[in-house]
Amino acid sequence: MKNLLVFVLLSLFHGALFSQQNQITIDADQSLGNINPLVYGQFIEYIGRCIDGGIYEENNPLSDDRGFRKDVLAKAKALNPTTLRFPGGTVVKTFHWEDGVGPKELRKAKKNLIWGGVDSYQFGTCEFIEYCRALQAEPCLVVNLSTGTAEEAANWVEYCNGTGNTYYANLRRAHGYAEPFQVKFWALGNEEGAEPDAGRHQDPNDYVKDVWHFIKLMKLTDPSIKLIANGEAMNEHWNKTVLDGIGNAVDYLSYHYYVNTTANQPYSIFEKIATAEKEIEHLGNFIRKNYSDTVQNWSEWYRFPHREEPIKLSFDEWGIWEKQDPPYGTTNVYTWRHALATASFLQVIQRKAKTIGIANWAQMVNILAPIMSDEDGSVKQTIFYPLQAYRQYGLGESIVAESHSPTLPGGIVALDLSATIDREKKLLTLFAVNRSLQEIQAPLTLNNAKIKEVKSKISYSSSSLEAKNTLAAKEVDVVQVAEQKNIQQNKPLTFASESITIYTFTLQ
Repeated sequence: MKNLLVFVLLSLFHGALFSQQNQITIDADQSLGNINPLVYGQFIEYIGRCIDGGIYEENNPLSDDRGFRKDVLAKAKALNPTTLRFPGGTVVKTFHWEDGVGPKELRKAKKNLIWGGVDSYQFGTCEFIEYCRALQAEPCLVVNLSTGTAEEAANWVEYCNGTGNTYYANLRRAHGYAEPFQVKFWALGNEEGAEPDAGRHQDPNDYVKDVWHFIKLMKLTDPSIKLIANGEAMNEHWNKTVLDGIGNAVDYLSYHYYVNTTANQPYSIFEKIATAEKEIEHLGNFIRKNYSDTVQNWSEWYRFPHREEPIKLSFDEWGIWEKQDPPYGTTNVYTWRHALATASFLQVIQRKAKTIGIANWAQMVNILAPIMSDEDGSVKQTIFYPLQAYRQYGLGESIVAESHSPTLPGGIVALDLSATIDREKKLLTLFAVNRSLQEIQAPLTLNNAKIKEVKSKISYSSSSLEAKNTLAAKEVDVVQVAEQKNIQQNKPLTFASESITIYTFTLQ
């Protein structure tokens, strides 16, 4: 609180200088890489009320004939995720896909040994694919390396993607799905290096040895699939061992990062996001330095192809975990400060387009989620808005955008920026998160391009950093969204205090 008070006093004292000191510079010629649309994804897991009681709730008047909650599905569609990851998460270490297919009355309900409770598996592989199709999201499935087998994983690939007259392709057809699911993305386990979890691959050499067998059988079943290997954040020994061993056969290395707020240090959440950005930069440099974009000397006797593109990160779990309510502190109610942090994280993802190929907010409903539901309805949490906005307004290529603005406690810049461009359509967007207590005005310098028109300005704000949407007051939305058009050019850009702002420009 002391740091916050000092900043408030300094802000009030220097408020008149803000417009003179601030500056925004965008360089259209400095590309940060093409943004893969799959970086705007989501994640669902068998934990708490994410799936059962969230996405899926049979016999509820708000559910359709498939058991999908219609109000939740409508909000999930509005969220517009480009990919959806399932079924875990740590829980995948005891997940067997055949428990959740076929007639529902014959499915095997089991204890959830990881998160507690019982999983009915009424929402299984086929329901997941139907949900992805409803969202128009690319499915990503995670295989069980711990209590599962390579043959089981390959059979899952055949069940999902098989087109021939085989047992598992015919089993899918017998379950009512004549056409293959065409699941392209498959993750080879989840956080396998974590010793407290129910896995058995804490030694990366053990992981490589076992996972090679999974890769071979899965790729022989469907050579077109893309594979995600387990990474371990800043554990260079793990990452090097894994990529030295299987880097020519996999397309992505996973990276997980959650942030929270240190007690009495409200800006600490932004510091932790800045740390994540440094880690991602380090991992990207490590991969580019040590592993060629192309694969040489691949044995034809593997009988399946090597990777075809450079290895990228699959940031397949990112989010805010404040350790609030059960299970394991994952039932979180998010404030407007968390929305600003979410937008700041999205800035990182857009700036690191050369490194990140997939990214999924963890999770989607009720657990660390942008959507909360109870038996009577659902609400959009504050974080819903930046997740939706970046997906809606982001363009195909990231370019350099820099700000000169005040420094907040912890060395955090007040005005956090990213910019995207569509060169063919001559459009440019500027995403800005003003994390300060004051409105910021800043002139814009655009290098190597010229602005024709300030097309629009969309701003997201709230009454206070602690404002939140809750199930107890479903009719109240604390997030204000304002749009302006016909904005005068050659004026300083304006960013309200504690806000998210998106400027769209047409170029000459």
